[in-house]
Amino acid sequence: MQSSQAFSRRSVLKSTGFIAGAAALSACSGTSTASKASVQAAKNGTLTIMSVQGEITPAEVAAFEKAHPGLKIKQINSDPTRLNAMLAAGNPPDLVRDAGTDVTPYIAGRGIALNLDEYFAKSGILKPADILPINNCWKWDGTTQGKGARYGIAKDWSQDAMWWYNSDMWSAAGLTAPDPKTPITYDELFEAARKLTKTHGGKTSVYGLYATTPGMDQIAAMVATAGGRIMSEDLGTADFTSPEAIKALTWLVSTAKAKVGYSAINPSPDWDGPEYLAGKQAMAGAGYWFNGFLASTAPQYEDHTVFAAAPMLGSKRVSPSFGAVGYWIPAKSQNPGGAFEFMEWYCGGAGAHKRIAAGNGLPSMKSMLSIVPQETAFQKASFKVQTDELPYVTVVPVATPYAQTTALNTTLAKVFTAAVDGGKSVPALADSLTKEVNAVLANGKKLAGK
Repeated sequence: MQSSQAFSRRSVLKSTGFIAGAAALSACSGTSTASKASVQAAKNGTLTIMSVQGEITPAEVAAFEKAHPGLKIKQINSDPTRLNAMLAAGNPPDLVRDAGTDVTPYIAGRGIALNLDEYFAKSGILKPADILPINNCWKWDGTTQGKGARYGIAKDWSQDAMWWYNSDMWSAAGLTAPDPKTPITYDELFEAARKLTKTHGGKTSVYGLYATTPGMDQIAAMVATAGGRIMSEDLGTADFTSPEAIKALTWLVSTAKAKVGYSAINPSPDWDGPEYLAGKQAMAGAGYWFNGFLASTAPQYEDHTVFAAAPMLGSKRVSPSFGAVGYWIPAKSQNPGGAFEFMEWYCGGAGAHKRIAAGNGLPSMKSMLSIVPQETAFQKASFKVQTDELPYVTVVPVATPYAQTTALNTTLAKVFTAAVDGGKSVPALADSLTKEVNAVLANGKKLAGK
C-alpha cells in the first residue's frame, strides 16, 4: 500500500471496499459469477478512474498519457454514494480502486465487476504465472475467495499485521527488543506497551502500542493465528463467541481500557505515521510500505526503527494483507480495454516500477521483487524480515457476497465502543457483535434473494 504526505493509511483504509447495497443489488438477484469477458481493444477517449484523491499523481497521469496517446485520464474521488448512483444508471467509472481482500466476493458475486480472465491470459505485462499469490484475494469461484476467476489486481500491497518499533524507546524503557523475525505474542505486545506508555498528570505523552481498530480484518487475523475463523464457510454468518474470538476481543478491550494506544474509544488525531515521527507512539502498525514513508519523510528514524513479524494470538503463523488495494473494472465500463491498459501500466508496468523501487509497498509481480530497495542497512534488514514473512501470507475470510466489509466494520465499531464505554463483559460484547453483524448479513441475503 503506497503512502505519501498527500494521504494516509487511515484514509486509504476508510475508502476501500465501499460498494454498498441497494442500488447495485437491485440490478441482479442471487449470487452469480460473471462469465469471462471477451478482450476489447482500448478505445480512444477519456478514461474515468475512481480513486483516492492525490494517489495517482499528475506526473503519473502525464506519463501514462504519453505512453498511451489515445487515452486521457479523468479522475474522480472515491465516493460510495456517487459510485452507487453511477452503477445504477449503467454509467460507472471505467476503473475503481478498492481492497481485494474486502470486496471481491461482493463485486464478483453481484455481477458488478468484469471477469478479467481473458484479459490476463492475453496480457504481456500481467502474466498469470508472474502474479504473486496475494492477488488470489481478487479471485472468486462463486463460493470461495482465492479460487476461480480473477476480477482485479493489487497496485502494491503489504502484510499489514506486521509492525514497526522504535528500538531507542524499547531500550529506554528497560525492555529487550524482540527478534524481528520471530513473532511476538499479543500478550507480550500488550505488556511491552504498558511499560512503553508514558502518562503524567492524567495526560499521556507516549503511547506504547500502535493504534488498534476492532475491524473484521484485525479480529479475523488474530483469530486465524489461533486456528479459528469469524465467518462461516458459506460466508453468510459471523460468530464472535468462539474461544479464539473471545481471546481476540479480550485483548482489544484490555488494550483500549488500559489506554496504551489509540483505539475506538480513544481515537487518534491522525494515522500512526505522524504520531510515530512525533515521538507520541513507540510502535507503528503498518506493513512494508512504511519503509518508503520513512525514506521520503524522516530518514533519520531509520537507524532506530525495526520492522517485525506479525504478532500471534495462538500458535499458527498467519500474516495477511488488510487490503491488497488495487483496481477492478465495472462490468458496464464503456472502455474496458483502456481500463485494463491502465491496470497493466499502473499495477505491473512502468507506472509500478518507480513506486516499488521507492519501497512504497510490495509489487504484485514476482519479477519486480528484484527492484525492491536494498541499498541501505535499514532497507536490507526490512526486506529480509519481509522475505521471511512471505510464506505466511493468507487470504483470511472476511469478505462476503452479502454485505460490504465497511458496513460490517461500522457495526463492529459502534457495538465495541458502546460495550467498552458501558462496562459490558467480553462475552456479552461477543454476543452483541454476533447478533448485530448477522443482522446486516441477513438483510444483505434478503436483498440478494437468498
